[in-house]
Amino acid sequence: MSLTQEVNSSARVNSANNPIWMDGLRILLGLFLFFKGIMFLEHTSDVFYIFSQSQDILDIKKASILTSVVHIVGGLMIAFGCLTRLALLCQFPILIGAVLIVNPQRGVQVGNTELWLSILVTCLLLFFMIVGPGRYSVDNKLLRQKYPEPDDAE
Repeated sequence: MSLTQEVNSSARVNSANNPIWMDGLRILLGLFLFFKGIMFLEHTSDVFYIFSQSQDILDIKKASILTSVVHIVGGLMIAFGCLTRLALLCQFPILIGAVLIVNPQRGVQVGNTELWLSILVTCLLLFFMIVGPGRYSVDNKLLRQKYPEPDDAE
C-alpha cells in the first residue's frame, strides 16, 4: 500500500466525531451567553456602574452596550454553531476582563459565584476553541469540506 492510499484510507478526525453531549454543552453555553447579554441590556445602569468602577474611559456607556451585543450575537452564533471559533474568540476579551478586573473587586472567595461562573465560562470557551463546533452545527453542515468515502474495491 502506498503512502497516498494510507492517507486517503485513514479516518479523518474532526469535530464532527465529537460526542453528542459536547454539542449540547456548546448549545447551553451559547444560550447562557445570549441570556447574559439580554440581562446586561436590562440592567444597563448596573453594568455601567461596574465598568465605571474599573476603568476611566469616557465612553463607558458604549462599552456596556458593546458587551451586551457581543454576548447576544456571539451566544446565538455559538448555540447554532455558526462561525463558532470566531464567536468564541470575540467572547474572550469580555470574559478575561470579567475574571481579572470586574469580579475580583468583590473578593476572591467561595461565595463570589460570578467569579467562578466567569472562570467556568472562560474554560468552556477555551475547550470549544480546541475541540471545535461539533456534529450538529452550521459549521459542520455547510462550511466543512466534504471528503469522498475511500474506495475499498481495488
